[in-house]
Amino acid sequence: MTTTLADLSWLAIGIATLVYYLLGALWFTPLFGTAWDTAIGRTRGDRFSASYYVVPLVSSLLVTVAMSLLVGATRTDNLADALVLGLVVGIGVALAVSVNNALTPHTPHPFRLGFITGGYHVVGIVAVTLIVAR
Repeated sequence: MTTTLADLSWLAIGIATLVYYLLGALWFTPLFGTAWDTAIGRTRGDRFSASYYVVPLVSSLLVTVAMSLLVGATRTDNLADALVLGLVVGIGVALAVSVNNALTPHTPHPFRLGFITGGYHVVGIVAVTLIVAR
């Protein structure tokens, strides 16, 4: 790999991280919040701990750094290639893992949970890849 952490655009990473994180706020609240709640067996009135908000922000940063390294390693330098890379990683990893992880005996609606969560990650990873590939 020819790209190092020093080679990355940290401004682009910061912007992409915030976009990914804020997309989650939209995705899991007004867009798919009610469906996600029923998929996990909760109601919208339930309170979540601080980790519910902090861990996704840290995860968004880690995914953004990883995608930035992949953009550099694959020499992705145009938006069409960035779109393909984002879709490959988003669908091939994030969606597949989200659906797989949702298939647990205690999840009331595992496929709904997997596709809502995985769909968020596909859109988020594509957005991140488009931003960091500029």
